[in-house]
Amino acid sequence: MTLHRRAFSQMLAAAGVVAAGSAHAQAKTVEVVVKQDAKTIFDPETVTINAGDTVSWSNPTFVTHSVTFDPAQAQTASNVALPAGVAPFDSGSMEQDQTFTHQFTVKGTYKYICKFHEAMGMVGTVIVK
Repeated sequence: MTLHRRAFSQMLAAAGVVAAGSAHAQAKTVEVVVKQDAKTIFDPETVTINAGDTVSWSNPTFVTHSVTFDPAQAQTASNVALPAGVAPFDSGSMEQDQTFTHQFTVKGTYKYICKFHEAMGMVGTVIVK
């Protein structure tokens, strides 16, 4: 079988489009863990993800925490920020060994708090590209 240069180039171009499309379509999940040492924090405090990715927060500690993306529940409203058009959301109370997951579909910067420990500096950021 003889494959002409033009047909071969077209075949490679088509394969590249398929490969790029499937790589882009694969969403991922990023893990954030509540850590309680000298300071209670989300670890990592900032994550950068792509639109369509999911973040999963886990609370391995014995202390109740939350993942709150709702400015109305913040002591300092500027500690929580959402891109335009995104409705506030909240994990509710997360007890020991509980997790909360959220898929981010809108690009922008999301700032959030633990509503129980915001005054102690327990804040985080999700950047969606």
